[in-house]
Amino acid sequence: MTGTPLLGDSERRKVFWAATIGVSVEWYDYAVYGVLAPVIADRFFAPGDRPAALLATFGIFALSFLVRPLGSVYFGSIGDRFGRQKVTAVVVLLMSVATGLIGVLPTYETLGIGAPILLLLLRMVQGMSAGGEMGAPTMLYEYSPPGRRGLIFGLFNLSSYVSSLAALGITAALTTALGTDGMADWGWRLPFLLAFPLGLVGLYLRTQVQESPVFRALAKRGEVRSRPVRNMFASQRRALVAYFAMIMINAVAFYVLNTYLPTYLSENAGIPRGTALWASSLISLTMIAIQPLYGMLSDRIGRKPVFLGAVAGLFVLSVPAFFVAGAGGFAMVYLGELLFVLAAAPTSALSAVVGLELFPPGVRYSGVAIGYNLAYAVFGGTAPYVSSWLLEATGSRLAPPMYIMAVAVVSFLVLLRVLPETAPRVTARQPEPADAEGRAA
Repeated sequence: MTGTPLLGDSERRKVFWAATIGVSVEWYDYAVYGVLAPVIADRFFAPGDRPAALLATFGIFALSFLVRPLGSVYFGSIGDRFGRQKVTAVVVLLMSVATGLIGVLPTYETLGIGAPILLLLLRMVQGMSAGGEMGAPTMLYEYSPPGRRGLIFGLFNLSSYVSSLAALGITAALTTALGTDGMADWGWRLPFLLAFPLGLVGLYLRTQVQESPVFRALAKRGEVRSRPVRNMFASQRRALVAYFAMIMINAVAFYVLNTYLPTYLSENAGIPRGTALWASSLISLTMIAIQPLYGMLSDRIGRKPVFLGAVAGLFVLSVPAFFVAGAGGFAMVYLGELLFVLAAAPTSALSAVVGLELFPPGVRYSGVAIGYNLAYAVFGGTAPYVSSWLLEATGSRLAPPMYIMAVAVVSFLVLLRVLPETAPRVTARQPEPADAEGRAA
C-alpha cells in the first residue's frame, strides 16, 4: 500500500501503520487469552471441576471489559481536550506490559488463590487501556480522504483479524510442537511474552506521527471542548444509541467466533483442539480477504444497507454455522465458520468508520470510545461466558447461536429506526480540506 493514492502522503501512511499495528497489539492480547482459555482454566484454578474453571476463566475475561468504559471516559476526554496522538502511545504501552506480565505469573499450584487474583488485576489494566484505543482510528479517520474511508477502514479493521490469526497460529504451532502437556506446562507463557516486543513496536510508531490535522484546526480556532464527555451525552444521545446498537452485534459476533468457538468445538463438539485452532486460523485469513470488499461496497451504496444486511445474515446463518462446524473434520469446521464470517465481516469492517462519521470532531474521540466500550462491556466480554453458561444450563448446542440471533434482532430493529446513512454525507457533502472537516458536524 505504500506509495498508493489510497493512502496519500507519507504522514498519512505513517498514521495508517501506527494505528493498524497498535490496534493489532490490543486484539492480539485479547485473542491470546481467549484461545488459551482451556489452559488458563487448568493453570489458574483449583483442579476437579473443569466446567467451573472454564466459566471462571471466561468470567475474568468478562470482568476486564467492565473497566473499559472507565478507560474510554478517561482517555476519550483527554484525547478530545489535549489531542489524540499522545494518548494512543500511552494506551498501547499499558496494554502490552499488562499482557506480557501474564506470561510470568505464578500458577494456582504455586500461589493458590493469589494466582487468579493477579490474573484478574492484569486483565483490569488491559481493559482500562483498551478503553482508550479508539484514539487510533480517530487519528486515522481525521487523516483519511472522505470518499474512501470505507475502504481504508476495511483495510484498517484487518488488524483485529491479523492479530487473531497470529494468536491462533502461534498457539496452534506451539501446541503441535510441544504437545498438549508441554503447552500446559510452560508453552502457554510464550504467546503472552510476545506482547512485550509487539508493544515496543507499536509505541515507537505512535510517537513518530503528528497530531491530527482536525484537532489542530479545532485548537487553532479555540473550539476545543473543556468538558467533551458531558457535551457528548447532552447533544449526541441518538448517535450514541445507534452506535451502541451497531457494536453490540459486532462484539457478540467477534468474540463468539474468535474466542468462544474454538473452545466450544474442542470441549463440546468433540473436535480435536489442533483441528479447531487451525480451522480458525484459516477463517481469519478469509476475513482478511473479504473485509476491504465490504468497506469498498459501503463507500458506493452506503453504510446502512451493508450493515443491516450483515445483521440479518447473522440471524439466518448462526444456527447452520454451528451445526456444520460441529459436524467433525477440518473441512466442516472451516465451512461452518465461513457461513458465520460471510455475515459477520461487515459488522467489523464498518464498526469504526460509522461511529467516527456519527460524532462531530469536538467530541469524536469520547463518543466513539464510550459507545464502543459500553457495548463491548455488556456484550463483548460476556459473549464467551454467556455462551458457555447457556450451553451448561440448557444442555443444547443451539443455545449459543440462539443468543447471537436474539442480539441480532434487537440490533436490527434499533438500527433500522435510528441509524442515519453516513456515507453520502461524507463523500458528497463534506468538504475535503482538514480545516473544513474540523467545522463539520
